[in-house]
Amino acid sequence: MKKILVFQHADSETLGNLEKEIKLQNLEFETLRTFDHPVFPSGKDLENYGAVISLGGPLAVYEASRHPWMVKELLILKEALRQKKPILGICLGAQLLAAAAGAKVVKGPIKEIGWGWIQFDDWFSRRNPLTFQVDLKKRHRVFQWHGDTFNLPPEGYRLAWNDSYPVQMFSFQGNAIGIQFHVETTEKMIYDWVSDGRDKIVKNGFDPEKILEESVSYLPDLQKMSHKFFYGFASLIRENRRVVA
Repeated sequence: MKKILVFQHADSETLGNLEKEIKLQNLEFETLRTFDHPVFPSGKDLENYGAVISLGGPLAVYEASRHPWMVKELLILKEALRQKKPILGICLGAQLLAAAAGAKVVKGPIKEIGWGWIQFDDWFSRRNPLTFQVDLKKRHRVFQWHGDTFNLPPEGYRLAWNDSYPVQMFSFQGNAIGIQFHVETTEKMIYDWVSDGRDKIVKNGFDPEKILEESVSYLPDLQKMSHKFFYGFASLIRENRRVVA
């Protein structure tokens, strides 16, 4: 099985819980740390990978011209879409995927930091390529840390939303999934993010201690969701391998 190519955009924003899920599915990955000035694969090199994961990060897609690595990653994501490889984008990764699919990324109406709710769309049961079901009537608690948003890519399907951000999750081409919230977080990641970003959290009207307290209650269910998400993504990788073969 070909490796998953992982784009990591910040030292603190790792695969987190997804690393365990990758190992559970007997898959392998290769991480390209964009902030370490790596050599990016060419379009032909991309054929050697079975899927792409693009993680979160602190920068903005609409400032891509100021960051050469971001321009390169966008080109690779466009090529991955052309090759119909399974793609999973998380937070900044979702914004990059949306841009690669033709959507516009802009500043959001408010910052979302900490635990907030999302609701899965009615389309979810029919257009979700990750092949698991959720309670469509229930609001689900997820971990957020972002201030940008995007419109739905042409021919994309919205899968989740909330009142502040109409697109919290989308699918594109049946094998590319963008998730605005963080399904990969671990207890340590949240603690580190809150410790490092305490001033920003307070400045934006959120309570760092409340975020940490709520993590005790909400993180276990989010990690169960993470398991379902990646099990579905691994199924996409295996299905893609059969199609290509």
